[in-house]
Amino acid sequence: MKSIHINNNDLSTIRNIREHLYEYLLVFSCDPVTEAAIGSVKQYFQKAYGCEQAANLRPHLTLFNCIIHEYKLDRVIQGFEKVARHVAPFRIELDGFNRYEGGTFYVDLDASSSLQVNGLTKNLKTETIEHLSKWASGEFRFCTDPHVTIARRMTPAQMNSAAKEWMYKKFHSSFRVTEMILLKRSLVSGSKCREIARMPLLGLPDQTFVQASLF
Repeated sequence: MKSIHINNNDLSTIRNIREHLYEYLLVFSCDPVTEAAIGSVKQYFQKAYGCEQAANLRPHLTLFNCIIHEYKLDRVIQGFEKVARHVAPFRIELDGFNRYEGGTFYVDLDASSSLQVNGLTKNLKTETIEHLSKWASGEFRFCTDPHVTIARRMTPAQMNSAAKEWMYKKFHSSFRVTEMILLKRSLVSGSKCREIARMPLLGLPDQTFVQASLF
């Protein structure tokens, strides 16, 4: 039988890489009133349908998530900050409930708010896609259908019960977004997300526009 040689240096390198790989999420937080309203729905889903994870996460709208080595994150943050400087604060309108076939129930945005959020994420992608494609290939996603999750990984039975009770209920709330928040979670320890950066929406004019307007 042939002997198998294990390169401990390779294993050490793999462990080192894993210890510095994190999941990052870029989000909008809800205001306290909206957070409380959605939080009560999440608690109901946990108690009534047994959706164990429903009440564990604070309501938020995810703009982007990825898995990347922490040493490669600076360029991503720079791109996000560049976009944030030229986006003015705006209001998000939540309107009704909806669901995905994969087992996610969520609060939907109205059409105008969805367009604004999608425009923002398109700019975020433009500023970072080259770097992400190189250093987080296949491990990143930009929001294309903005929503606030109520519960995920629901069974068909849970989803059917929730749909009968909630799909046609009215829900309306709005909140003003003034900054994007970047969260970080370890893939090794499975720890909860923690905040690492805030990126205020400043609404500054584009520099190219300012220069052109001088002539």
